[in-house]
Amino acid sequence: MKILYVHQHFQKEMGATRSYEFSKYFLKQGHKVTLITGTGMSEVTEEGLEVISTATKYNQKMSKWRRIKAFGQFMIGSIQQGLQQKNIDVIYATSTPLTVGLVGLALSKIKRVPFVFEVRDVWPDVPVKLGYLKNRFLIGILFYLEKQLYKHATQVVTLSPAMKQNIVAKGVVNEKVHVVENLANNDAMRQISAEIPASLAIKSWMKDRFVVVHPGTMGEVNGLQHLIDVARKMKDKSHIGFLLIGEGSEKEKLQQQVVKYGLENVLILDEMPKKEVQSFMKCCDLGAMTVKDTRILWDNSANKFFDFLAAGLPVILNYQGWQHEVLVKSGAGSGFLYANQTGYCQFIEEMAQDKERYLQAQQASKKLSEDYDTERLASRVNDILSMVTEGSRCA
Repeated sequence: MKILYVHQHFQKEMGATRSYEFSKYFLKQGHKVTLITGTGMSEVTEEGLEVISTATKYNQKMSKWRRIKAFGQFMIGSIQQGLQQKNIDVIYATSTPLTVGLVGLALSKIKRVPFVFEVRDVWPDVPVKLGYLKNRFLIGILFYLEKQLYKHATQVVTLSPAMKQNIVAKGVVNEKVHVVENLANNDAMRQISAEIPASLAIKSWMKDRFVVVHPGTMGEVNGLQHLIDVARKMKDKSHIGFLLIGEGSEKEKLQQQVVKYGLENVLILDEMPKKEVQSFMKCCDLGAMTVKDTRILWDNSANKFFDFLAAGLPVILNYQGWQHEVLVKSGAGSGFLYANQTGYCQFIEEMAQDKERYLQAQQASKKLSEDYDTERLASRVNDILSMVTEGSRCA
């Protein structure tokens, strides 16, 4: 089977490596994989993955209209690249943005092959409910395009049960929509040793502290203002610290607040390769998942949640929803409404003080990670692709 994989924001070392892990699994099953992306350079990886880059400039600090322009540029460039590919059996397009789905749909029609659409965030619901899109005409077009993608995709893959519920509620047949959450790469995590970067200042800051860590993007949607507010409330708890690692449009603002309020219990570090972040993470005590106070964001399936589980870290959320439910059921952590900072702070302090409870949460987290193991979930997607390919041949 030859798979054409379309992912605008493909990464191998930083952040979201889901597509890379899936591609490696597909290759191990004997399939051929060509991946079209907007990032990095064109290459053939050591595993045999052919990566074709449109070299589309994009970052979170761009203006809204500059990002929209980048989406359009990638869409055109990736269709052009896709048309040059021979003997494709199936197209696997992963959003966001929604325009990536349009690439998959267009190439599917032209190449006459099945198209599987992976929905990482339900667009346009998220940008509309966050207030980023207000033009009614544009919103109407996007909802129409979304409907067409679900209609014409052979199968739809979502990253959480809540996302599936959202899509099925829009009239898509339940059996057509699958849930394949993000990945806990247990095998890779086992090979990573716990290590603090060689900095005396960092080691000194972490010494004797119960460290709550948040690695990843520091954008508005990520809601890290919540962690700063919590740190202010817990300023007198010198044995508890908050570590933020990454880049994003809100980073400078967060750094300014740390200085303004004299938050010695907060440390903000620059983005690092994923393996270094995971190594660092293993030296921390509690993983924090935060989002802006908007209900639609509870449905997310962010990478760091599963990295925390693979590392055996208990997890705290500033929202509820499906992740809160699995954490509470397993004993691996808990979620709190955004406004309930008192409960949030109390949970952190209890984890820091009650060693027996903390150890139980650690063990529960590691056990929960097996439900989201990379091999298990990659196998499920492989089965979906094989199913639609066989169905296409029999049609």
